[in-house]
Amino acid sequence: MANRGSLSEGQLARVVLETLHRVMRQIWAEVKGEAGELFPAQSYRMLGMLAQRPYTLTELARAQAVRPSTVSRAIRTLSEQGWVRVERDPSDRRRVWIRLTPQGRRALRRLQARAAARLGRRLRPLSPEERALLAQAMALLQRTLGPAEPSPQQGPREAQRARRPIP
Repeated sequence: MANRGSLSEGQLARVVLETLHRVMRQIWAEVKGEAGELFPAQSYRMLGMLAQRPYTLTELARAQAVRPSTVSRAIRTLSEQGWVRVERDPSDRRRVWIRLTPQGRRALRRLQARAAARLGRRLRPLSPEERALLAQAMALLQRTLGPAEPSPQQGPREAQRARRPIP
């Protein structure tokens, strides 16, 4: 492959996307195998989204690029585990909001800690210079992506948390 500095925008975008996908796929597979978790990666992503703010079923389906019925089944499983709560919107009884419960937040933190530990072990062989370079690249990527936009349903605390860069 060409020198990374000489890549076009499109080539660099593909490298970034492929790398991020590979990292998430490998780390998730390791964490899932290690923990024996009984839910798919899609549910993990939903928990992560719900940790930021409540979502409607339609919003979750759109964000996950799946049918609402698929999200509904996943939410039912997460609800049975006590990790999410489904609430009718008082102003529109047809709409339901999905919220992460304290138990779901703890489960997500456990999974995130396992994933961070797994990735940390993978990064251990990097030299201090390589670690610094990787940290700079991640900061650059975060700056390029910009802050997460708060949703209208978020309170001030959730909005501030959503704007924080990932550590």
